Amino acid sequence: MRKIGAVLSLVLVGCVLLQPKSVCAAQTPIADQPGATLLLPYFEVALPKGLTGKTKGVNTLFSINNASATAVLAHVTLWSDLSVPVLAFNVYLTGYDMQTIDLGQLLTGTLPATASAGQDPGDLISHHGPKSQDINFASCFGQLPFTQMPSSYIAHVQASLTGQPSPFFGGFCAGLVHGDRVARGYVTVDTVNNCTLRFHSDVGYIVSDLTFQNVLWGDYFYVDSKGKTARADNLVSIRASFTDPEVTVPGQYTFYGRYDNWTAADRRQPLSTNFATRYVAAGGPKGSTFPNGSTLIAWRDSKVNQAPFNCTTKPAWYPLGQEGIAIFDEQEHPLVPVSSPLAPQPPQMTFTPFPIEAQRVTVGSAALPVPFASGWAYLDLNTTVIAAGPNPPEDPAAAQAWVTSTYDAKGRFSIGYRAIQVDSAESAFHFVPGG
Repeated sequence: MRKIGAVLSLVLVGCVLLQPKSVCAAQTPIADQPGATLLLPYFEVALPKGLTGKTKGVNTLFSINNASATAVLAHVTLWSDLSVPVLAFNVYLTGYDMQTIDLGQLLTGTLPATASAGQDPGDLISHHGPKSQDINFASCFGQLPFTQMPSSYIAHVQASLTGQPSPFFGGFCAGLVHGDRVARGYVTVDTVNNCTLRFHSDVGYIVSDLTFQNVLWGDYFYVDSKGKTARADNLVSIRASFTDPEVTVPGQYTFYGRYDNWTAADRRQPLSTNFATRYVAAGGPKGSTFPNGSTLIAWRDSKVNQAPFNCTTKPAWYPLGQEGIAIFDEQEHPLVPVSSPLAPQPPQMTFTPFPIEAQRVTVGSAALPVPFASGWAYLDLNTTVIAAGPNPPEDPAAAQAWVTSTYDAKGRFSIGYRAIQVDSAESAFHFVPGG
């Protein structure tokens, strides 16, 4: 860790000397604190053979928690791994409430049962305690509680999250084909003022439905019943502000900037763009505690408002590149693979370890080859996306992302943790050590 600290110190010194403004003082990395939006950066669910039934294998669970005594509405959106919104629903939380969502149950038809006071006059569904507010959201009549998805919705969601065409999208696709029955994607949770059925790109969602209540927090679990492993982390908490010029001035990079035409109407802080993390390659080093090696989970922002697409093609921004990645062994020997800072990548560019918006990549695999048994990696995931145009206006090369690392000793245990955030997309670093 001293070695990582030395390089990061160099980066921080460089940001003062080389950047056009003092970005060091402006950095506001994501912290574990209540926010107005939560991000589950990646999920996997091994689907049953039919539409319904018990999932066997990998599953993802997460919780939504209210840090305030005030009752709130949370709008949950499931996105494909290529960032097409697939399903949205609302969760009512009394003050200090908590709601756990099992994605295995959700994707086979069972929605969480919640209801505001108007739909739950007997306080039998969303209970509230002596210190908790319980109010009525009239917009939720006819929507809450809604606990069972029709079979047509189940088929749509499962098809969309496995790269298959959906009749809800006119036979178009939403996700990448991985050749298995595993649903993949990511989840966002926003505070809203009504039981809206709109997606983020729909007119009115950001300017009318979103609220700026920094009260949500949560966690998530990956559970693999076959591999007998599990790991957990906090959901990524994204705060809103009315006073920070980095998220209130049009043209700045905000978390939902691609959905409000970069006007900063969402007022939500962006994520980081540069990360540092350790790794262990599968099978080494000899006697490793984690013989199955490590994986990197990466969520990325294509900066494009992605709609369903023709199943014979892929989105115009695919695959995403990066400004650079430096892979070090434990004696500071670097490998800096050739990278392209543009998306889409040219056909001859083969080093695209994180080409989509939500993915899990095994270190040492064909997607992310490493010549060392263990070490650490510096990831500059900024990229200029041609399909996004000159956006975000503040810095078109900036691209927010999120990275976590996991380590496996399958059948025994596993761990995971967040990569070190080196910067914020508010003032992105464009730097690769050793490059």
